[in-house]
Amino acid sequence: MKTFFTLAFATVLGSLAVTNNASAIDLGRPRVHEVNGRLNNEQRRIGNGVATGRLNPGQAIRLERGEQHIQRQESRDLARNGGHLTLREKLRLNHEENRESQRINHAEGRHGFFHR
Repeated sequence: MKTFFTLAFATVLGSLAVTNNASAIDLGRPRVHEVNGRLNNEQRRIGNGVATGRLNPGQAIRLERGEQHIQRQESRDLARNGGHLTLREKLRLNHEENRESQRINHAEGRHGFFHR
């Protein structure tokens, strides 16, 4: 039963990543692609962490909230700038993604640069 719940939870997280970022795909916006690529990667890491048991569902939910915060910020930035990100906005979003990546590493028990 626990395995079923874990698999279902990972599937839901994965589907959220695809639906949230699919609307922002446009070949003329490389900054948007970079940020969305990072968001998709972090979503995949959270889903994989749940599927492999490195993250429990509570940890995944907290990490997902951080990702959603970054996605909302990106949406506000895109709306403000006609669908584009300024260099400053891209840098800020990447900085937030770096912090979120560290949180995922910490939650998975990976505390150093070289982890096993």
